[in-house]
Amino acid sequence: MIEDLEKSCLGMMLAFSLMIMTGCVPLIIGAAAGAGGMVYVKGALVENVDESVEDIHQASLAALKDLGIFVKSDELNRHSAVIKAEYEGGEKVEIKADAITEFVSKISIRVGLIGDQEDSRLILNAIEKRLK
Repeated sequence: MIEDLEKSCLGMMLAFSLMIMTGCVPLIIGAAAGAGGMVYVKGALVENVDESVEDIHQASLAALKDLGIFVKSDELNRHSAVIKAEYEGGEKVEIKADAITEFVSKISIRVGLIGDQEDSRLILNAIEKRLK
């Protein structure tokens, strides 16, 4: 019995050592960290939220109005929503919501052509405030 436990522990240590040497652990840790929080990827701020696409859509429209950002177009269907808006100075804003499950969605916010992390966070905070 003790020999089986020792073999199991030794096997797990060996597997973990191999993952460290091949660089898999940072990927696993990074994926786990990104699963629950916001991430800034390729110019867009992305976060999974425990809300439906429809709720995010409504909160996004209200948040943009609060921030004085003009909505140019918005599309909503059962599994996704896209809102295109513009600051007074002409800088474009795009908010996308995609259903992951019925009550969990991924929200993506891009400000400008290459992205503006600070403005994206400001918009996300305004949306989250409306969702509460």
